Amino acid sequence: MKKQIHFMTQLHKIKQKRNIDTELQNSVSIRGKTTNRSVVYVLTPFLFLLPALGIYGTFTLFPLVRLFILSFQNWDGISKYPKWVWFDNYKLVFQGQDFWLALRHNLWWVLLALIPVILGLALAIVLHQSKPRGRNIYRMIMFLPYTLAVVVVALMFQWMYQSKTGQLNMLLKLIGLESLTHNWLSDPNTALTSLAMAGAWVGYGFCMVLFLAGLSNIDPVLYDAAQVDGANAWQKFVHVTLPELANTLNVVILIVFIYTMRVFDFVFITTKGGPVDSTHVLATIIYRETFKYFNVGYGSALSMITLLIILFASLIYMTLRERGLK
Repeated sequence: MKKQIHFMTQLHKIKQKRNIDTELQNSVSIRGKTTNRSVVYVLTPFLFLLPALGIYGTFTLFPLVRLFILSFQNWDGISKYPKWVWFDNYKLVFQGQDFWLALRHNLWWVLLALIPVILGLALAIVLHQSKPRGRNIYRMIMFLPYTLAVVVVALMFQWMYQSKTGQLNMLLKLIGLESLTHNWLSDPNTALTSLAMAGAWVGYGFCMVLFLAGLSNIDPVLYDAAQVDGANAWQKFVHVTLPELANTLNVVILIVFIYTMRVFDFVFITTKGGPVDSTHVLATIIYRETFKYFNVGYGSALSMITLLIILFASLIYMTLRERGLK
């Protein structure tokens, strides 16, 4: 009898041990499945991003890395093995006059680019506050220049700036200002400014649309409160409109700055940097050195410097603006 009881006890312990082992195996398998599911859950979004990341890496990151490498090499774009010259290309850029001349021209263009920003802001405020009939039509007409191809605009202004048959000189003669007629694109003193004015005509509609979007987000209660406090139109603009448009203004200024530092098409189509290098900008110097003189290393170094100027200037501007808003 005792042997039977002992046997049954041992059998019960063995069954309990088997149950425990089975539960442990099930727990491990459940954890494994849970881990696999969590890994799949984490990796799934990246699988959807792979096509976009592939395109971005192929057409942006890889060329940028390649450009960085070429900036340390002396290569004509044809020979099989480029020669490593390290920082010599950068030294040539800073020691030469072409870079500083083109940089001055770009900065002058940046300064003149404030005209479409101011004009776009003024037109946006007028359209937003007066709300005339057919406001959408006015908005469409003013935005129309931005939708035109740059080639079309450049050729149009090249024709308008002609000395004899240009519309600008004909208008000046018509209103009795014949003494102000000029061959605008052939004079080194007026060529760059004339091109910048053409760029301003293209850009003011774009700035206006962005400012209209920002104005529509301003709470009308703020204007009502300012009216109750006795604020006039100028005080409302300074203390209500401008602070509320700070973020929009940052975006507009950054976009305009980046565009003007990268401007190429206007200059290349109309003057190709002339007359007497008076309209050369950084992008046209890069094009000339790379594709005309086959100095790929120098052009790559100049491209990297232009990229760094845009990047650091944008970061500094955003940092100062954020501190000012605080």
